[in-house]
Amino acid sequence: MVLQAAGGGILGISPFSRSGMDDEDSIGSYEWTEIQGLPVALSSPAVVMLENGDALVAGGSTPTGPTAATEIFDHELGTWMPGPTMNIRRVGHTATLLNDGTVMITGGETGAGVTSTAERLNITSSATLPLASMNFARAGHAAALLPDGQVLITGGTDLTTTWRQAEKYDPATNVWTPANSMSGPRSFFALAGLEDGEFLAVGGDAAGTSEKYNPMSNSWSEISQMKSPRSKFGIAALPSHKLLVAGGLSSGNPVASAESYNPVDNSWMEVASMSIARADFSLSVLRTGQLLAAGSYSTSATTNSTEIFSPQSSSWTGSKPMNHSRGAHGAAVLDNGWVLVIGGRSGTGFISSVEIFSPEPIKVPEFCQPKDLIPLVMKATELPGNSAHGLIAKLLAAQQKYESRDFDVCINIMNAFNGQLKGFARNGHISGPHASELYDAYASVVTCLGGTPNPMLLTISASPCRR
Repeated sequence: MVLQAAGGGILGISPFSRSGMDDEDSIGSYEWTEIQGLPVALSSPAVVMLENGDALVAGGSTPTGPTAATEIFDHELGTWMPGPTMNIRRVGHTATLLNDGTVMITGGETGAGVTSTAERLNITSSATLPLASMNFARAGHAAALLPDGQVLITGGTDLTTTWRQAEKYDPATNVWTPANSMSGPRSFFALAGLEDGEFLAVGGDAAGTSEKYNPMSNSWSEISQMKSPRSKFGIAALPSHKLLVAGGLSSGNPVASAESYNPVDNSWMEVASMSIARADFSLSVLRTGQLLAAGSYSTSATTNSTEIFSPQSSSWTGSKPMNHSRGAHGAAVLDNGWVLVIGGRSGTGFISSVEIFSPEPIKVPEFCQPKDLIPLVMKATELPGNSAHGLIAKLLAAQQKYESRDFDVCINIMNAFNGQLKGFARNGHISGPHASELYDAYASVVTCLGGTPNPMLLTISASPCRR
């Protein structure tokens, strides 16, 4: 069952390359481990798993508004690298992995209104291709990849009108065609693929209603209502092929209630409620078949608490809290079953931290990218202009080798950087405090890459890697 969302090696043998959880592993042994954070604090991104097991994080809200940036989480190294930059800043958009491995982005709020534009991201080449625009400007809509390779887009809002209209995009022709409309308008809802090839639209602005889309007949059929209306809720598949829906906003307030959908008879059944009300949180399927509810964000509260739903007992039990309170965050389940939570909001602020829920122990070194050193060089005001340019050129070359995973060459370039820095310090072209600061950053980078820093001065030593 596939859910379509709304809205010298650096590590040696990487813990992220583990094939999966052993049968005897228990959730009780799982821990939250904070790893390398995002380059910028971010909430409400679109997250999609790529064919190679990496996770793409696209767009979202930042302290300065929506962003066009994307980041890719390397599941083997446990690090972030820049992805293709979208043509338009977006939040409330969708990201859909197409059959050719590219990612289709649609709609969203841009900071200047809601857009109808679409684009295609080529992860391999980092190219971005504008596509034909949708017939409606949409944010908070949902997308689904259909069996024939087309993409169904439905619902959403332009901040004035909430849509029930749907349309389909054909990647082969770059053409949008109208699809039959849902029975009612929805935004910030879910679109879930069922085992029989149909798709379930549930919740959102259509109160507690749900309906199914049949791609073969291009038609929607209403089914029984949920027990509670909700939007911005969690939804996940159970081992029995049922769906669990939990939490969300009802009349603007977070709720704790949960219910399951049975596709056999199209019925909803109430199940045990979560321990607390949650909205804009993540609900992830673990390798055990259990579900992990993490965080929450609303005007009333943000939390770092988590809990586990057991399908066997149909009950929730408390689990270990995250290191940070967060909601409106991104989430992904890696191929090995570990859960990645990304950014989000805590209180009134955006956060950049990233955590993994996984069996202990997990040892993840800190990482310093060479580009982080460039501001330090720019601060070295006592350096002659040409000297500063030489250091920056080496850092840019080191960054390029870092991003291409050529770590040995990256270390060699950084060592050459240190040699030049040493000469500047000896000749008095740079002050002692500036030399110490730059050397400290140099040493942290080389250490994090698995190398041994070359000494500069007997009185200067490396410090732990800075975040």
